[in-house]
Amino acid sequence: MQKQTDVLIVGGGPTGMTMALELASQGVSFRIINKAKERSPYSRALVVQPRSLELFDRHGHVEQLLAETMTMRAVSMCVSAARVADINVADFHIPGTKFPTAMTVSQYETERWLEKGLAKRGVQVEMGVRAENITQDSDGVTVTLVSEDGGEEEEEIRAKYVVGADGAHSTVRHAATNLTFDGDAYPQEFILADTYMDTELPGPRAYMCFGRGVLIVLPQKGDLVRLVVSRPGQDNTREPRLEDFQNFVNEIFPGSARLHDPVWVTRFRLHHRGVNSYRDGRLFVAGDAAHIHSPAGGQGMNTGIQDAVNLGWKLAAVLRNEKPESFLDSYHKERHPVGQYLLNSTDRAFTYVTSTNPVYLFFRNLLLPWIMPLVVRQKSRVLRQLMFISQLRIRYRHSDIVGTGAGYSGPIRGGDRPPDGKIINRDGTEQWLSDLLRPASHHHLVLFSGSVPGQAGEGDLHRAETKFLEEAKTAVKVHTIFSGDSDRQVGYVDVGRALHAAYGFNNGGYVLIRPDGYVGHIGPLTAVEEASKWL
Repeated sequence: MQKQTDVLIVGGGPTGMTMALELASQGVSFRIINKAKERSPYSRALVVQPRSLELFDRHGHVEQLLAETMTMRAVSMCVSAARVADINVADFHIPGTKFPTAMTVSQYETERWLEKGLAKRGVQVEMGVRAENITQDSDGVTVTLVSEDGGEEEEEIRAKYVVGADGAHSTVRHAATNLTFDGDAYPQEFILADTYMDTELPGPRAYMCFGRGVLIVLPQKGDLVRLVVSRPGQDNTREPRLEDFQNFVNEIFPGSARLHDPVWVTRFRLHHRGVNSYRDGRLFVAGDAAHIHSPAGGQGMNTGIQDAVNLGWKLAAVLRNEKPESFLDSYHKERHPVGQYLLNSTDRAFTYVTSTNPVYLFFRNLLLPWIMPLVVRQKSRVLRQLMFISQLRIRYRHSDIVGTGAGYSGPIRGGDRPPDGKIINRDGTEQWLSDLLRPASHHHLVLFSGSVPGQAGEGDLHRAETKFLEEAKTAVKVHTIFSGDSDRQVGYVDVGRALHAAYGFNNGGYVLIRPDGYVGHIGPLTAVEEASKWL
């Protein structure tokens, strides 16, 4: 008998499990399968960006993941075994977020955290199961599932939608008839080692070392580090050995270092490719199935996580008949430009860092000791780059499904990430605005009193809430934020009026925040009916 489900997720890595977490919070029926029988114990992706932490935090218990992380204190730029510039992380904490810095944690630990979150919702990834014969029609998708547990048992299921989070060689993408995966491979081959390193240099610190090639050193827990090497004339006829790394460290690292007890040594090639569309009918692709690019800036896994968060609530809205089928087109419209921009920007950065052209290397190594100290001293410029890397600047202003109310002229627009800040509860305890944005299954309407004399009172905000809810056709939680202490019965106080300033609410205003943590609609309090009509 053919089994039924609303969504089949193919791929049980960070992207697939994030998708599962989103669907579980929305009450959608789904199954999630993973071809591998067991998880890789190796670290793989090492960086969780601030925006990913914010999105994970919508589901609670992110402190359990943070307990496994480590914060880099600094990044040192080195040329020909000499440190030429340092970026101290403490000098560049990003404002307006609970998570001001990227965290270093192995992908294994990130996956464990996601698995625990799914287990609390009664969900388990079906390991050792692959998808075959993926065929879609106007009503759904038929898929054959093949389990390798004790033989190859086959099961045919019927899903309304299939999400491919199954990596660069995606079975779902190959099953689609209208998807291309354009791009190419980088010419260089790289060698990688997760190994222990003894050094007298301070840590935990990352090193970007240039010379006759490039060496990247990323700290992990304890004395464990990741080394990535690309150099001209690298011997690609055999598997890399620890002494290959030690020899290059001796040549290019700005201090003595002894490598020992390697955990993982491998070689790899990198590609830069992207799909022409994130959707083909009832088939969707996310993460590495949709875009693969260089590891510059630690963007890959984090971009896949945001893909999943963007698509999850949209699938739920359509499955509940709250939105038409065409609403799902917004997934491609919002996420494809992000993927393409990342492909282009990381490609430029990676090509600059890893070129093996001897003439280029000569001039790069000649000029960098002069240029890098000047760049690092421009703190505003460095902070802008960190904001980009953190993924906090990703926005969907040109999306068809966001809006800005008439009469609003503040800095935030529909499609932006909502700035976060501290608020005070009625019992006097502090928390963050983002703490209110749970459960992740709901839209959230945040009403602001305004910060100037004659601001909206509790009655004004209550009337705006009533007016909005009379028109709303979907689940919405409402929160009220006041700019100062008042004789109120409900709501929160904006600490230092920082949130009012961030949103530009001198007078009363509203922000409607989507389940994926982005602004759906924003405007003055007098235009709150626009938001209910939009919703």
